[in-house]
Amino acid sequence: MHWFHFQIGWMNLWILAPIIFATPVLLNSIRAEKGKAGLSRATTLPPMSKSERAAYMLIMAPQFLLPLYAIFVPFTANAMLLGVGMALFIIGQTFRFKSIWDYTTTPAGELITQGVYRISRNPGYFGATLVYLGMGIAGGSWLIVIVAVYWFIGYQWVTTVEERHCLEQWPDAFPQYKRKVAKNLLVF
Repeated sequence: MHWFHFQIGWMNLWILAPIIFATPVLLNSIRAEKGKAGLSRATTLPPMSKSERAAYMLIMAPQFLLPLYAIFVPFTANAMLLGVGMALFIIGQTFRFKSIWDYTTTPAGELITQGVYRISRNPGYFGATLVYLGMGIAGGSWLIVIVAVYWFIGYQWVTTVEERHCLEQWPDAFPQYKRKVAKNLLVF
Protein backbone atom coordinates (compact mmCIF):
# COMPACT_ATOMS: atom_id res chain seq x y z
CA MET A 1 0.00 0.00 0.00
CA HIS A 2 1.24 3.47 -0.92
CA TRP A 3 0.00 6.98 -0.17
CA PHE A 4 0.39 8.57 -3.61
CA HIS A 5 0.47 7.17 -7.11
CA PHE A 6 1.34 9.05 -10.27
CA GLN A 7 1.73 6.37 -12.89
CA ILE A 8 -0.31 6.48 -16.07
CA GLY A 9 -0.97 3.06 -17.57
CA TRP A 10 -3.47 0.82 -19.30
CA MET A 11 -3.98 -1.34 -16.22
CA ASN A 12 -4.89 1.40 -13.78
CA LEU A 13 -7.99 1.97 -11.70
CA TRP A 14 -9.36 4.28 -14.41
CA ILE A 15 -10.83 1.08 -15.87
CA LEU A 16 -13.30 1.06 -12.97
CA ALA A 17 -14.30 4.73 -13.30
CA PRO A 18 -16.49 4.27 -16.41
CA ILE A 19 -18.35 1.51 -14.56
CA ILE A 20 -19.08 3.90 -11.71
CA PHE A 21 -20.36 6.63 -14.04
CA ALA A 22 -22.12 4.29 -16.48
CA THR A 23 -24.24 2.50 -13.87
CA PRO A 24 -26.81 5.29 -13.30
CA VAL A 25 -26.78 6.36 -16.95
CA LEU A 26 -27.43 2.84 -18.26
CA LEU A 27 -30.07 1.98 -15.69
CA ASN A 28 -31.92 5.23 -16.18
CA SER A 29 -31.85 4.85 -19.96
CA ILE A 30 -33.17 1.28 -19.67
CA ARG A 31 -35.98 2.53 -17.47
CA ALA A 32 -36.88 5.18 -20.10
CA GLU A 33 -39.40 7.68 -18.69
CA LYS A 34 -39.27 6.16 -15.21
CA GLY A 35 -35.50 6.43 -15.42
CA LYS A 36 -35.73 10.12 -16.25
CA ALA A 37 -38.08 10.66 -13.30
CA GLY A 38 -35.77 8.66 -11.02
CA LEU A 39 -32.72 10.59 -12.19
CA SER A 40 -34.53 13.88 -11.64
CA ARG A 41 -35.54 12.74 -8.17
CA ALA A 42 -32.00 11.62 -7.35
CA THR A 43 -30.39 14.86 -8.51
CA THR A 44 -32.84 17.23 -6.83
CA LEU A 45 -31.21 18.53 -3.67
CA PRO A 46 -33.26 18.87 -0.49
CA PRO A 47 -33.78 22.37 0.91
CA MET A 48 -30.60 23.55 2.64
CA SER A 49 -29.04 26.70 4.03
CA LYS A 50 -26.03 28.18 2.20
CA SER A 51 -23.60 26.70 4.71
CA GLU A 52 -25.29 23.29 4.49
CA ARG A 53 -25.10 23.44 0.68
CA ALA A 54 -21.36 24.27 0.84
CA ALA A 55 -20.75 21.37 3.24
CA TYR A 56 -22.86 19.10 1.03
CA MET A 57 -20.77 19.93 -2.02
CA LEU A 58 -17.50 19.34 -0.13
CA ILE A 59 -18.73 15.95 1.00
CA MET A 60 -19.96 14.98 -2.47
CA ALA A 61 -16.77 16.10 -4.26
CA PRO A 62 -14.95 12.75 -3.95
CA GLN A 63 -17.53 11.15 -6.24
CA PHE A 64 -16.19 13.26 -9.05
CA LEU A 65 -12.54 13.69 -8.06
CA LEU A 66 -11.72 10.09 -7.14
CA PRO A 67 -12.22 8.69 -10.66
CA LEU A 68 -9.85 11.37 -11.98
CA TYR A 69 -7.14 10.38 -9.49
CA ALA A 70 -7.74 6.73 -10.44
CA ILE A 71 -6.11 7.46 -13.81
CA PHE A 72 -2.75 7.51 -12.00
CA VAL A 73 -3.24 4.47 -9.73
CA PRO A 74 -2.24 1.03 -11.04
CA PHE A 75 -3.90 -2.13 -9.78
CA THR A 76 -1.81 -3.68 -7.01
CA ALA A 77 0.31 -6.75 -7.75
CA ASN A 78 -0.71 -8.18 -4.35
CA ALA A 79 -3.27 -10.88 -5.21
CA MET A 80 -4.97 -10.77 -1.81
CA LEU A 81 -5.43 -6.98 -1.85
CA LEU A 82 -6.59 -7.12 -5.45
CA GLY A 83 -9.12 -9.86 -4.67
CA VAL A 84 -10.51 -8.15 -1.56
CA GLY A 85 -10.63 -4.80 -3.34
CA MET A 86 -12.44 -6.15 -6.38
CA ALA A 87 -14.90 -8.08 -4.18
CA LEU A 88 -15.76 -4.88 -2.29
CA PHE A 89 -16.04 -2.99 -5.57
CA ILE A 90 -18.47 -5.57 -7.00
CA ILE A 91 -20.56 -5.70 -3.80
CA GLY A 92 -20.68 -1.89 -3.75
CA GLN A 93 -21.68 -1.72 -7.40
CA THR A 94 -24.41 -4.28 -6.73
CA PHE A 95 -25.79 -2.06 -3.96
CA ARG A 96 -25.60 0.99 -6.23
CA PHE A 97 -27.25 -0.87 -9.13
CA LYS A 98 -30.09 -2.17 -6.99
CA SER A 99 -30.64 1.17 -5.24
CA ILE A 100 -30.90 2.98 -8.59
CA TRP A 101 -33.30 0.33 -9.87
CA ASP A 102 -35.47 0.63 -6.76
CA TYR A 103 -35.34 4.41 -7.03
CA THR A 104 -36.72 4.35 -10.56
CA THR A 105 -39.38 1.72 -9.86
CA THR A 106 -40.90 3.68 -6.98
CA PRO A 107 -43.58 6.09 -8.19
CA ALA A 108 -42.66 9.78 -7.96
CA GLY A 109 -43.78 11.32 -4.70
CA GLU A 110 -43.65 8.04 -2.77
CA LEU A 111 -41.17 7.07 -0.06
CA ILE A 112 -38.77 4.42 -1.34
CA THR A 113 -39.08 1.39 0.92
CA GLN A 114 -38.80 -1.51 -1.52
CA GLY A 115 -35.92 -3.74 -2.57
CA VAL A 116 -32.55 -2.92 -1.03
CA TYR A 117 -34.17 0.00 0.80
CA ARG A 118 -35.62 -2.65 3.12
CA ILE A 119 -32.17 -3.26 4.61
CA SER A 120 -30.62 0.21 4.28
CA ARG A 121 -32.04 3.71 4.16
CA ASN A 122 -28.99 4.76 2.12
CA PRO A 123 -27.96 1.81 -0.05
CA GLY A 124 -26.52 3.98 -2.84
CA TYR A 125 -24.26 5.89 -0.46
CA PHE A 126 -23.28 2.72 1.36
CA GLY A 127 -22.56 1.02 -1.97
CA ALA A 128 -20.44 3.98 -3.10
CA THR A 129 -18.40 3.66 0.11
CA LEU A 130 -17.72 0.00 -0.68
CA VAL A 131 -16.85 0.91 -4.29
CA TYR A 132 -14.32 3.55 -3.20
CA LEU A 133 -12.90 1.34 -0.47
CA GLY A 134 -12.57 -1.49 -2.98
CA MET A 135 -10.79 0.78 -5.45
CA GLY A 136 -8.37 1.90 -2.76
CA ILE A 137 -7.54 -1.65 -1.73
CA ALA A 138 -7.35 -2.94 -5.33
CA GLY A 139 -4.94 -0.13 -6.14
CA GLY A 140 -3.00 -0.40 -2.90
CA SER A 141 -3.75 3.29 -2.28
CA TRP A 142 -4.02 4.63 1.25
CA LEU A 143 -5.20 7.95 -0.18
CA ILE A 144 -8.24 6.35 -1.82
CA VAL A 145 -8.98 4.34 1.33
CA ILE A 146 -8.89 7.58 3.36
CA VAL A 147 -11.21 9.23 0.81
CA ALA A 148 -13.61 6.28 1.19
CA VAL A 149 -13.61 6.76 4.97
CA TYR A 150 -14.12 10.54 4.48
CA TRP A 151 -17.04 9.77 2.16
CA PHE A 152 -18.59 7.35 4.69
CA ILE A 153 -18.32 9.86 7.55
CA GLY A 154 -19.50 12.73 5.35
CA TYR A 155 -22.56 11.01 4.03
CA GLN A 156 -23.69 10.34 7.60
CA TRP A 157 -24.23 14.11 7.84
CA VAL A 158 -25.64 14.39 4.30
CA THR A 159 -28.31 11.84 5.17
CA THR A 160 -29.42 13.89 8.17
CA VAL A 161 -30.22 16.76 5.80
CA GLU A 162 -31.96 14.42 3.36
CA GLU A 163 -33.88 12.68 6.14
CA ARG A 164 -35.05 16.04 7.49
CA HIS A 165 -36.58 16.59 4.04
CA CYS A 166 -38.09 13.08 4.05
CA LEU A 167 -39.71 13.79 7.41
CA GLU A 168 -41.31 16.92 5.93
CA GLN A 169 -42.48 15.01 2.83
CA TRP A 170 -43.77 11.91 4.63
CA PRO A 171 -44.47 12.90 8.27
CA ASP A 172 -46.33 9.66 9.04
CA ALA A 173 -44.51 7.07 6.91
CA PHE A 174 -40.89 8.17 7.31
CA PRO A 175 -40.61 7.86 11.14
CA GLN A 176 -41.97 4.30 10.92
CA TYR A 177 -39.58 3.46 8.10
CA LYS A 178 -36.66 5.01 10.02
CA ARG A 179 -37.43 2.88 13.09
CA LYS A 180 -37.52 -0.33 11.02
CA VAL A 181 -34.54 0.17 8.67
CA ALA A 182 -30.90 0.86 9.54
CA LYS A 183 -29.23 3.98 8.20
CA ASN A 184 -26.40 2.08 6.52
CA LEU A 185 -26.89 -1.67 6.50
CA LEU A 186 -28.82 -4.02 8.77
CA VAL A 187 -27.60 -2.85 12.19
CA PHE A 188 -25.74 0.44 11.94
